[in-house]
Parts: sequence; C-alpha cells; structure tokens
Amino acid sequence: MPTLQHHTSDADAIRALVDDMTRAWNEGNASAYSARFTVDVDWTEATGLSSTGRDPFESRIDQQLKTIFRGSKLKQTVRKVRLLASDVAILEIEAELTGFTGLPRGLKAWPDGTLRIRLQEVLVKVAGAWWISGYHEVDAKVSELES
Repeated sequence: MPTLQHHTSDADAIRALVDDMTRAWNEGNASAYSARFTVDVDWTEATGLSSTGRDPFESRIDQQLKTIFRGSKLKQTVRKVRLLASDVAILEIEAELTGFTGLPRGLKAWPDGTLRIRLQEVLVKVAGAWWISGYHEVDAKVSELES
C-alpha cells in the first residue's frame, strides 16, 4: 500500500496535470491539452460522442477550439483524487466554460452563460508520470433550476 507522502506527491502531480490542461485549453492548444492522454484513451464527451484514441480526441478538441470554443476560458476545480493503487487513480473535476460562441447540440448553458461539466478521469502512472486513460464528461443539468 502506498504511503501517505506518496499519495500527496501523486495528488499534487495530478493537480499539476489538470492545471497544464487548463492552461492549454485557454491558449487554444489542442495538442498540449491532449498531450497526457494515453494513445488508447477511452473518452466520452458531454454530448454522448464516444471514441477511443488520443488522435481522434485531439482532432475533436482542435475543431472545437477553432470554432465554437475559440477564445473560451476553462476553469477546472479538482474535487477528488482517489488513488486506487500506486499507479491507478480516479479524478473528479468540476469544469466551467465561458466565452464560447455556441454549444454542441444537447448542451445548455446555465442562466449566467456558463457551461458546467462534471468530469471523471481514470489515470495510470507510467515511468513516473500520470497519463489519462479514461475521460468521461457529463453536463451539469440546468433543468433543476428552471422548475
């Protein structure tokens, strides 16, 4: 079983990875945003689109960052890092996106104009670095606020 100190340094490294991804998104850099995904990552975006592979994910993000999400600002808050083993972790993130010019079909901004997403990632540690092997988004529903 990993020590608490080991857990703390791993959690810090995972949070740094999230910070790097946030910075990459805000710079409009799909390649940097996708850089720490495994080649065979399984991913699902909030619209339900699902695929396998870093290349299709990066292509999708690049297309969005050049169109409806161009100039958007992403804020990600790590809510939980759960280390299942010394080389496997589950990450829970609350994300907020602002400054977009449109949204994919099926997604709806909150009354304040913010798109809110819940994200769960599965990470694996390889050669001392954390990599995203599973990436699953769901949108935080606005409907509860409208009733």
